[in-house]
Amino acid sequence: MFDNFYPTPPDLISKMLSGLNTTLIQTILEPSAGKGDLAEAIKQKFDRSWGRKPDIDCIEIQPELQHILKGKKFRVISDDFLAFSTQKQYDLILMNPPFDEGDKHLQKALELQENGGHIICILNAETIKNPYTNTRKALKRQLEDYAAEITYIKDAFVGAERATAVEVALIKVAIPKKEFGSKILDNLRKAPKFYDEVQQAKYVARFGANDFLDAIVEQYNFEAQAGINLLREYYAMQPLLMDRIKKSEDDTSFYPNSIIELRIKDGDGIGINAFVKKLRYKYWEALFSNPKFVGRLTQNLQTELFNRLSALQDYDFSIYNIMTIKEELLHETIRGVEETILKLYEDFSHKYHWADETSKNIHYFNGWKTNKAWKINKKVIIPLNGFDSYDQKPYFRYTVLSRLSDVTKVFDYLDSGRTYDVDIESELKSAQERGQTSKIKLKYFTVTFYKKGTCHIEFTDLDLLDKFNLYGCQRKGWLPPHFGKKRYKDMDAEEQEVAKAFSGSEAEYNKIYQGQDFYLVESNSPLLLAEKF
Repeated sequence: MFDNFYPTPPDLISKMLSGLNTTLIQTILEPSAGKGDLAEAIKQKFDRSWGRKPDIDCIEIQPELQHILKGKKFRVISDDFLAFSTQKQYDLILMNPPFDEGDKHLQKALELQENGGHIICILNAETIKNPYTNTRKALKRQLEDYAAEITYIKDAFVGAERATAVEVALIKVAIPKKEFGSKILDNLRKAPKFYDEVQQAKYVARFGANDFLDAIVEQYNFEAQAGINLLREYYAMQPLLMDRIKKSEDDTSFYPNSIIELRIKDGDGIGINAFVKKLRYKYWEALFSNPKFVGRLTQNLQTELFNRLSALQDYDFSIYNIMTIKEELLHETIRGVEETILKLYEDFSHKYHWADETSKNIHYFNGWKTNKAWKINKKVIIPLNGFDSYDQKPYFRYTVLSRLSDVTKVFDYLDSGRTYDVDIESELKSAQERGQTSKIKLKYFTVTFYKKGTCHIEFTDLDLLDKFNLYGCQRKGWLPPHFGKKRYKDMDAEEQEVAKAFSGSEAEYNKIYQGQDFYLVESNSPLLLAEKF
């Protein structure tokens, strides 16, 4: 029998492993492993946890016990724990060290785990209770610093395979993972900004200042340079990290692979260009998801942007390219915006004219080329259910939010930034919490929901409603070509009749004429979008 060999009894093992979360543990070291009682116990605990297999290393100084461990298929990696050195990282060190050197063994374990990990250890209680040596004093300070959990257990080895009456201290230490610094990042943070200040000034002069875009481009440049520097460092180190060694300098059949593989996740190839392409995609996608950039666009226009993501991987994420896309989008989507406004005009009028209730949405007037001309009334009714179908409580599902958001965005285009923003989603949620279904105030209108599945929209900005009606009627050819640009008294009788029928009176028409900068929207003008995009 070996002097310091005291196999850990089952009850004590159970206390040691109590509360251990095996999902956080994979690599385990048992120093002073003896005949492997602790190693067997942790292996069984893993078997009960979905059959996972732990990676267990053992250290044992006695050759006879090493033989037993190897017979049990445990890996013995060293004989002397106090002299042990390794580059491997362990999630858990599970130990019952020799009682007469327990302080040194636990200090060694703390040293191995200084970068993060768990330790479960049993010591002679006197090691902690009576710190009369410098080693014990230092150990006690370390345990206090790590907020170790210490439980004293009497008679733990009474009745054990090798009995002793010694009191033990069960010590559990969880050392947080250390966050390592990066010389690459440190050097980048010391470097000047990546974008060219002269070019930046030129863009600002052309497009106007935009702190949000400046910040996101600067962040992109920082990440790009960090990744490129990492790849270059990898390429520089790669010759040292091959999976084979040359037999001789003249070995022409030497085609090694790197032990460490650095690859681009889901990337098209490897290397710096593949990394940059992937990073560009990430930032273009983030930009097109940011309300500051696309918040005013309807869903169709946002979808159009996302459809361009694959192509944009080949374009640098720069102020120039962002502004170029913005300009292109403005010009490319004018027709789409007009179609969106006209579609809403149709939805509010002719689309639901067949229903008795919704037929009241429109007011007829004598058009320029047809007697079927109409404009939208102050209150419109559309099919839109804001109630839960089961208990008839207000429940503003996504379809409600999406529909009302698109109505708001259309009026945003026409508003020229006059009206303060209102968060539609927040207002609907607040109304839902209050159980309110009537006269919910949003940005340009109030909404009232009825259990029969209709929504009443009542416009609160009548000037903007006039602009909306004017826009729709002009595009449909129901108003004279010079409507709003010609004084009423300069119109012929037929034009005056249509102007009065549409406006309600000569005075109301004159209001449009005098405020034509607001009321009239030139076709194919990007300004409508540019003000709000």
